[in-house]
Amino acid sequence: MLLNRKLILLIACVCLFFSIVTLQDTYAKYTSAVNETTDISIARWRILVNDFDIRNNSSTTNLIEPDFDGNSNIAADVIAPTAQGSFTVVVDATGTDLAFNYSINVANSVNSPVSDIRVLRATLNGTAVNVTNNALNDSTISGTIGLSDQRVNTFIVYIEWFDGNGENMNNAADTATTLIQDGAAQLSVTINFTQVPTATPTPTPTATPAPTSSPEPDPEP
Repeated sequence: MLLNRKLILLIACVCLFFSIVTLQDTYAKYTSAVNETTDISIARWRILVNDFDIRNNSSTTNLIEPDFDGNSNIAADVIAPTAQGSFTVVVDATGTDLAFNYSINVANSVNSPVSDIRVLRATLNGTAVNVTNNALNDSTISGTIGLSDQRVNTFIVYIEWFDGNGENMNNAADTATTLIQDGAAQLSVTINFTQVPTATPTPTPTATPAPTSSPEPDPEP
């Protein structure tokens, strides 16, 4: 009788052992994983300046043509001391999916016989924009074109041949420019566009709970 009970107990333990192993093996068969590739569109960055794709070349000449209307004392399409004119920079941002900062630096070229050309003011789509005068003949127009303004944006930069106190060229130097055969004043216009970086969100401060005061003990009777 005792032998039969030991045999039954041994058979039960063996059955329990195989039940556990089989159950673990079943769980292992239902473990799975997936590796998926997702396509994400890359933002477009295509800015045209006066119909020129700036991605193709970082330097060009005669892309910007100043316009001098002349007045009663100065003929059109030429410059002389006190002459005023303007040039246009058309920035086509319709192929761009990003907000960007712009910087237009206007300076007299080192090879120019005239060094007194200066920026008077500038507009963007008819609205005045910021102009920083770094020096008499070196100015920077800067600002931001937001994502909602990705269109054809027109800058007009107004310039003049300055003649007055603080000028670089005296009267003799002004006159000397007329002796240069086929002389031409030259402006250096450097335009930079930079993507506006995504601002790092400021963490929301966690409120510190006010300390709870311990209840005062009941006064003794």
